[in-house]
Amino acid sequence: MRFSGLISVSLAAAVLASCGSTSKPFEPASQYPPDPWVKGYSAADDCIGGEKLAAREFVMPEYPSRAYRTGRQGWTIMRLDVDASGQTQNVEIERSVPDGMFDKASEDAVENWTFQPPADGALENCRVLLRYRAGSVTLGG
Repeated sequence: MRFSGLISVSLAAAVLASCGSTSKPFEPASQYPPDPWVKGYSAADDCIGGEKLAAREFVMPEYPSRAYRTGRQGWTIMRLDVDASGQTQNVEIERSVPDGMFDKASEDAVENWTFQPPADGALENCRVLLRYRAGSVTLGG
């Protein structure tokens, strides 16, 4: 009985220990690619994130688990329109590096962003850079 109880306690401890966080710290397996020159993708009358866009509500994308596990880094340039009420419209990937790795996370997040209603009415062809670096996501400048 005593031996059986000891095995039960040991088994329970092993199970509980395996329930803890199994995520490892992010370890880059790829170099972070140089930031693109976002204005190089834009026409003169397009809006660039930060110049005409005032965020009302936005949540940064989640770092994709596959990219995190494999240590991948990169960025996406998002193109979007903002209607007169501040809602995002026509969200799409302008360019991403590496191709496709961060597209879905970026698109899903940006589609839910809202902005202050633009002073001059709807904005078209706005661009925002999202950086996926060292396990976190930030806005580009």
